[in-house]
Amino acid sequence: MTSSARASLDAVISIWWMNDTHRMPARVNYHHPSDSQYSLTYVTQDRNEITASEEDSIIERYDLDEEFFVLYTNRGASGTVDDLDEDFEGALDEMSPQDRTITVRLLQIFEEIIEEKELEEEAKLEIYKQIEIERIPDAIVRVDWNRTAVDVAGQVMSTLILKHALPNANHRTSISMAQWYLESIETGFSFPNFATEAYEWKEWVNGYIVESKRLLTVRRNTTAFSLLAEWGCDIVQRKNGIEIALEEYDLDFTRSEAYQYYGDQHTELCTDFLIESVTRAGHDELIRADGIGKTEFVSYLEKAE
Repeated sequence: MTSSARASLDAVISIWWMNDTHRMPARVNYHHPSDSQYSLTYVTQDRNEITASEEDSIIERYDLDEEFFVLYTNRGASGTVDDLDEDFEGALDEMSPQDRTITVRLLQIFEEIIEEKELEEEAKLEIYKQIEIERIPDAIVRVDWNRTAVDVAGQVMSTLILKHALPNANHRTSISMAQWYLESIETGFSFPNFATEAYEWKEWVNGYIVESKRLLTVRRNTTAFSLLAEWGCDIVQRKNGIEIALEEYDLDFTRSEAYQYYGDQHTELCTDFLIESVTRAGHDELIRADGIGKTEFVSYLEKAE
């Protein structure tokens, strides 16, 4: 082969290699880049299937391996905590006494987080929906209280996050409720410091939080994400730069199967987070210690008021 022919062949191989193996991953935004209050709701290759009004939805066209359209909608409230409806009396009255005690404590934790943010950042906590207080008992009922301390705390944390009752700070609030549970078993227990001075998650904590948000997103969207993968999408990108590599998640589920499977995955993740947290805090005995039941936990919360 002549040197010129070899050079031409090398050039062809180089172009093929770069285009096939090292092509830029194809992305679809989960939150609309111009307004993160709008999130992916529906995907289709038929533009006529979807319509959009200026007030509550946006349609974007993508052309990856195939052309398709994404509908983004704003399904919640917007603003800051000053815009929250705080009339919970009726909903609290309908709860059992035990559920009411846990719910009130969760709301108190949320209020403390709001105050901390205002003090640390001199800014109001943003919201994307109203508080859905009725979701909290729905989360509590899913907890199996007959497990080890860390297992129960992991379920408490996970179910509260999955139910997403609060308009923001669901992870921080749920972690704090898990700490209350562990404190009820080991007096004086406290987690290691999770946040930096800039009020950001520490790197080891952030890995868990980011994966939690990935699992939450995949859990709700396996059908849409399966279609996006078929049409050439490699990564779905959430706000704050969180990337969901579709090939890393099993998308072949019905909606109910996805909720169960990824719900279980999320509980395992939260439990692993708590195991690392109590170990870092020097209390790994909580990994083996028996948990306490709902009645005992509620009694502890009532005495702590």
